Amino acid sequence: MVSENDYLKKIVEINKAILETEKDNSSFKITKVTGNKAEKTISITFLVEAKDENKKMTIGDISIFDIEGVEYEIDLYKSSRPYPELAFNTPIKLTFSFKNIENEPLFIKFFRFKETSQPIRNLFEDTKSNLEFKDLKVNWN
Repeated sequence: MVSENDYLKKIVEINKAILETEKDNSSFKITKVTGNKAEKTISITFLVEAKDENKKMTIGDISIFDIEGVEYEIDLYKSSRPYPELAFNTPIKLTFSFKNIENEPLFIKFFRFKETSQPIRNLFEDTKSNLEFKDLKVNWN
């Protein structure tokens, strides 16, 4: 019983949101922002969850900016597939990686992307949203 409780505590800590928002009945929770000094990359991990029904989602125009206003390019080869299929009330983990990071910034001033989702029951009905997260602390390793 004690080991099961420890396991559940770790799971809750892993999925603890740094920042979160809800748009068009979908929840977006950023759980980790990690920098890799050797590779000069930053990875942003978040959970996406459908709050109303099963959906197909497309995530595009993904970008980050540091405090000096420098925009960094996404590395699509090291990132999650930007077309998740969401099951009702089941979080999906996505990680987006950005390359050629200069000067190891301690904060990402701005992380933004566009999201389009369609309910699986009717793929002709869609919603579009612009999502923005500000002031994300980067943990470098």
